[in-house]
Amino acid sequence: MEIKCEDMMEIAINAGTIVLENGGETYRTEETVTNIAKSLGAKTASAFVTPTVIQFSYTDSKDHYHSAIRRITKRGTNLKKIAQINELSRRIVKRQKQSNPRQIEAILERINKTPSYSNILVYSMAACSSFCFTFMFGGSVFEAICALIIGFGIRVFLIFFEKFNLGSFFISIFSGFLISILTEIAFVLHIIPTTEIVLIAVLMQVVPGLAIVNAIRDIIASDLVAGTARLVEAFMIASALSVGSVFGLLFFSFFGLGSNVLIIDLLTNVALNTSFSQNKILKILFAFIFSCGAAGFSSFYLNTNQFDIIWCALIGGVGWVLYNFFGTGGAGSYFIGSFTVALLAEILAYTINNPATVYLLPGLLPLVPGGGMFKTMRAFANGLMNDALTLGFSTMSAAGAIALGIALASTFAKIMNIAFKRKVKY
Repeated sequence: MEIKCEDMMEIAINAGTIVLENGGETYRTEETVTNIAKSLGAKTASAFVTPTVIQFSYTDSKDHYHSAIRRITKRGTNLKKIAQINELSRRIVKRQKQSNPRQIEAILERINKTPSYSNILVYSMAACSSFCFTFMFGGSVFEAICALIIGFGIRVFLIFFEKFNLGSFFISIFSGFLISILTEIAFVLHIIPTTEIVLIAVLMQVVPGLAIVNAIRDIIASDLVAGTARLVEAFMIASALSVGSVFGLLFFSFFGLGSNVLIIDLLTNVALNTSFSQNKILKILFAFIFSCGAAGFSSFYLNTNQFDIIWCALIGGVGWVLYNFFGTGGAGSYFIGSFTVALLAEILAYTINNPATVYLLPGLLPLVPGGGMFKTMRAFANGLMNDALTLGFSTMSAAGAIALGIALASTFAKIMNIAFKRKVKY
């Protein structure tokens, strides 16, 4: 059936909006918009997307030029919706002009209204992720329980304040401050021996992992403007979290309370510190279990499809084990871990016909150096300039190694697709 230009434009730009609003990469949004438009009858189609704007233009069968622009004001993370749009886009491309626009619009509306996991489930899974992160960073059982309770509370805070649209920067400052205050209270009450591990384990819930991963993948796809914008966004969020955390520490220090100890070890190796066993095989097993738990539980507040969570958990566990036990130390370990996670995500993306981001983001989360920026800011606040510079350099090296690992894995996947004449999934 013939599809009107207005319907085609509305469908294409609505599909792109859902992808961008729910954490999709810029290049994926552009490909979704243009592929749908061409499949529905556009003679030519072009899209220019930034993290906050979709610009779309096309020519119809009579060479008439049309354009539209959509401002993106709401952004979150829902990997389930990205996967659903990806599947719908493939179906439209396969059917070409035989698609029914009313049916597509109904599907888009249904996808847009896809319910997330219940709040209580998200609260609980977020708390469990902080629990697992604590053991990954060498914490004790008491510290893990404390992180579980604080992690539950911080997720309640985040979901409650989502409706106020305060912006990620201010939410990050408040989140960092609240986590720091609650952790310091636990320290003052002698529930935990030190605040460092618990604070960073809970902060891992709110580190800008999505912005970092999307920035890297956009830059790989030559979307330099969007990639740079996302990198700046990630830096601003990480800085806000660090500043908020330091404010909490200074608040307690003003009254002569709290912890003033700075742990300089940036690359904490759980497997070597865990008290569960001195046997190397058991250490690897425990590290794998806790990292699987951290990645799997985190998948719930990232709204990953329930059938994909197990894969996310396994990828995260494999990446963390390789980072800990088979890396060369420092940036080399981050590279090996991130390359493995990214490559497995690409393999799953092709095998299961899902976007690689669905598996990459949760799987990579255990490797994100969430404590690096915080420790750097804390060193600055304590006047330890040399330590701050050392920590800052280590953090940047780790981030660079992760970016390189993702880039090489993505490039390798594209080369293999070309070599075996396979169509790259979008």
